[in-house]
Amino acid sequence: MQVLFFDYSQGTNPLDGVHALLSRSGFEEMVPSGGSVAVKLHMGELGNIRYIRPVFARKIVDIVQNRGGKPFLFDTVASYPGGRDTKQKYLNTAAKNGFVEATVGAPVVITDDEDKQEVVPIRNRINDCQLRQAKVPSLLLESACVLVLSHVKGHELTGFGGALKNLGMGCVSTETKRAQHSVNMPQFNESACDGCGKCADECPTGAIKLVNERPQREVRKCISCSTCLLKCPTQGWVWPSGSKEKLQVYLAHAASAVLSECKGRIGFVNFIQDVVPHCDCAAPSGEPIIQDIGVVFSFDPVAADKASLDLIDRAPIIPGSTSAMPPDLLGKMHRTDSLVQLATAEKLGVGTLKYEMVSV
Repeated sequence: MQVLFFDYSQGTNPLDGVHALLSRSGFEEMVPSGGSVAVKLHMGELGNIRYIRPVFARKIVDIVQNRGGKPFLFDTVASYPGGRDTKQKYLNTAAKNGFVEATVGAPVVITDDEDKQEVVPIRNRINDCQLRQAKVPSLLLESACVLVLSHVKGHELTGFGGALKNLGMGCVSTETKRAQHSVNMPQFNESACDGCGKCADECPTGAIKLVNERPQREVRKCISCSTCLLKCPTQGWVWPSGSKEKLQVYLAHAASAVLSECKGRIGFVNFIQDVVPHCDCAAPSGEPIIQDIGVVFSFDPVAADKASLDLIDRAPIIPGSTSAMPPDLLGKMHRTDSLVQLATAEKLGVGTLKYEMVSV
């Protein structure tokens, strides 16, 4: 599979480089006159400064509009507490992060589970995946074509986040997100608990109550957001052994469901810059571990992600930024094999790990 690469080190204007990628790939020609084009991206949590810059979104909007298309920026609400867990909160956060129609030149559209969803069955399940379906916003599937913009960075649970995660987690309903994260429901670690009650105080659904100075969880109310784990000062909650890899398996299956409905009309742009340890959902997300590299494009999300990871692994590490070493630098930083998601996706027919890199 061909992966096009624009290298920042060549000194060319990055916006011209993005245009060259879309032109060389043939994606420009896919834009139908008068047809809607969904530009899928994560617009950053409030307080995060490492998300894709709005100027790149504006450039892509301009390209689509010049071809006669009708672009809109698109994302779904988050499944955990923060500045993006409702439509209005996300729109407010997006505006503060620079994503409004006046700056990007196109409408910003956020969907939630109240919007029309298409139920996409997952027929081919492997590696003990119990996910049977994915709900995908109809607005996305009804678009004439889709361009997925992904910021490649580390991720606490999946090792890294790129095109595949943008598909499997970013393009599905809150219900489907939580079904995936259910395999990561934190376990109580009694030996480390000091009974402070912080987890009960911070639980967004009231699933945790303190009984005799020990937390008791009502599983039915738990949304697997890991707030208890992230807020605990003593490691009183931990992720189950092997759950990071299992989440990647579920993620790949959800991505396969989304792609099955968009195949032939979707492209992937990965920005390999601001490569930080944590996701765009985190605030802060940490300091860069390598210098900015460039941008890749492919019609194959697996190839795009594998090429991005290989470029990261070959880049010099910024001294003092991490003690982890390649291969799979980002995975090692988060104590998981981040290639599980890509290998699973390849087996599901989503894409291939083998690629040909072509510089533009």
